[in-house]
Amino acid sequence: MKIQTLQALIYIEEVGSLRAAALLLHVSQPALSAAIQQLEEELKAPLLVRAKRGVSLTSFGHAFMKHARLIVSESRRAQEEIDQLRGHWEGRITFATSPAIALGPLPLALASFAREFPAVTINVRDGLYPSVSPQLRDGTLDFALTAAHKHDLDADLEAQALHVSDVLIVGQRDHPQAKATQLSQLQDCRWAFSSAPRGPGAIIRDAFARQGLPEPKLGLVCESFLALPGILAYSDLLTTMPRALFERNAFRDQLCSLPIEDQLPSPTIFVLRRHDLPLTPAAAQLIRWIQHHSLNPD
Repeated sequence: MKIQTLQALIYIEEVGSLRAAALLLHVSQPALSAAIQQLEEELKAPLLVRAKRGVSLTSFGHAFMKHARLIVSESRRAQEEIDQLRGHWEGRITFATSPAIALGPLPLALASFAREFPAVTINVRDGLYPSVSPQLRDGTLDFALTAAHKHDLDADLEAQALHVSDVLIVGQRDHPQAKATQLSQLQDCRWAFSSAPRGPGAIIRDAFARQGLPEPKLGLVCESFLALPGILAYSDLLTTMPRALFERNAFRDQLCSLPIEDQLPSPTIFVLRRHDLPLTPAAAQLIRWIQHHSLNPD
């Protein structure tokens, strides 16, 4: 079972074509087809369905893919760790971040890291818990910076507290409840969650529960931080939003923060990663820079 063949299978899933995957790997299509066939023979199961419009994974292929991703990512990390321990600071770090970090300490942390390790490539994605869990498990992500309920975390994830996020209730400037001071005044409003109901983007549920109020009315789940402010600006939806995102978005003049006097949850931002998947030295150093700039924002 060769790492290059497993990487090829990952590319095939992503691009849906043997030819395109072969180009990405700089090998011929016949050579790639032969490698996949050999892997299928080793596993004694068909992995791909070939058709005129491309290829797709069989049920066996889908089942095997999570193992392929993990093997490839762990192999890459192992090689990068050895290289970095030798002083060759190269490689790649892929992580997901919440807007509270992306619009706060992250830019300064990345700038500091890049000055120290210019040859390390960084891949940053939007993401909140629990949607980032599968990517942490299969090794696609080295870590994630996200709010979460620590008692609700999956047992295979390790959480290191980073800082507490300041959350506001936000709606369009002319919202009928724009001057509301109590959560009880918002019972009839529709809400946009920025994560699945189990995630930190739905903390208004906790706030309502503390006040003995019924469940907030879910109108929309929007896991795109870029899209959320614009959606609010042109709808009657309310949402909870990190202060940093409220203050730094393109629709700021069309939005308002409701002057709610009831206490709102202050979610803790964690560094999440698989407890059994060691960080490379470069990834660990990047986290140290993020921690530094979280404590020293100036």
